[in-house]
Amino acid sequence: MLKHPYQSESPQQTPELLSYINKILSQRKLIFLFPNVLEKQFVAKRAAESQAFINTGRYLLIVLFLLIVANVTFFFRDIVLNNNYQIIKDTYLPLSVAIVFILFSPFIKIVRHNFYYFMTPCAVFILHHIIFLSLRYENDYSDLVIYHLMMAIILMAFGLRFVLPLFVAILIFSGITSTLYANWVGFHINYIKFSNYYILYCCVVIALTAISEWHERLAFLQGLLLDHHSEELIKLNKELERIAHEDALTGIANRRSFDELARKEWDRALRDKQPLTLLLIDVDFFKRFNDYYGHSAGDDCLRKIGQTLKSSVLRSSDIVARYGGEEFVILLPSTKAAGGKEVAQRIIETIDALAITHQQSDVLPHVSISVGVTTLIATPNLDVASLVHQADVALYKAKEMGRHQYVIYDELLPKHF
Repeated sequence: MLKHPYQSESPQQTPELLSYINKILSQRKLIFLFPNVLEKQFVAKRAAESQAFINTGRYLLIVLFLLIVANVTFFFRDIVLNNNYQIIKDTYLPLSVAIVFILFSPFIKIVRHNFYYFMTPCAVFILHHIIFLSLRYENDYSDLVIYHLMMAIILMAFGLRFVLPLFVAILIFSGITSTLYANWVGFHINYIKFSNYYILYCCVVIALTAISEWHERLAFLQGLLLDHHSEELIKLNKELERIAHEDALTGIANRRSFDELARKEWDRALRDKQPLTLLLIDVDFFKRFNDYYGHSAGDDCLRKIGQTLKSSVLRSSDIVARYGGEEFVILLPSTKAAGGKEVAQRIIETIDALAITHQQSDVLPHVSISVGVTTLIATPNLDVASLVHQADVALYKAKEMGRHQYVIYDELLPKHF
């Protein structure tokens, strides 16, 4: 399918532009020219629609043109045979070239992207030839030529979809150049008759085109406004989704997000029979830190720890979340106990390296953490809650043993020999 640039572009919705759109729609002004940024978009839209019309009706239009030529050839033989097929060579042959160019223009990239730069001279060329033909044979075959002229104007108005100012300019320019040329070659022109069938008919088509285009311009503005509201709604939904799944303080995943992701990882581990390792992390003596340094310092401390934990994991599949208060959690899919130990040791050392002063700690003069680690092979009789419970037991033991260390849940279990 041929693609027009309009299909991939959208005008930037600035406040000034939105104000203009709302003003026009509320007042429903009779307007046929937008500000430059909107006019370019509207013209591109009509160009795309015109090309779609050409692509859809290309072969039907070719058949229609051939029927007209056949009609003239068989029913008006005298005009065709006159002067050794002069009308064919002077009129229908050039018209055929112009019409074929128009019908196959969507296949030419430079024409497709500059549609009206090429269609405007084509339209002038076609109208000029038909008007000149009508002036040349206005006495004997006026009905036939007027019929040709009417069809050409209608197809240009509703097929090529020129915007009204350009369409009017084409009609005026073609009419003037044709009559001047006819005068120059010595034709006697009946201006009253010419006015009756050309100017009057042009006025009718212009009026119909104006009404159609006015409604189309209003619909175009309504479409832009709807697009803007849709984009704003999408942005709002994304922001709400982010807020719902992100911890506002630390910027990492929150408890809700962890629960959802952990359930998915558990189901995957159950299906693939892979181990899951969970680290439950607690900041040592954080209540004392908060009471001594203040809540602002406490928030800053949690923020640094959260971001440090997030940067400490090596895989995109690893999940780091704030579990609540001063507790954090790390879920390591497809990771055995040895991998959990390695991560636990690394994050303890990384938090130590932050060297956040903590004079109220009984462990170290800086902030430290305790970690509970557990590893499970997912089975149908267990779930994520089982994993969290085991990690919590291990964490409790780490705190009981003096903090600033990690404890493996499996190592707490009695050994059977």
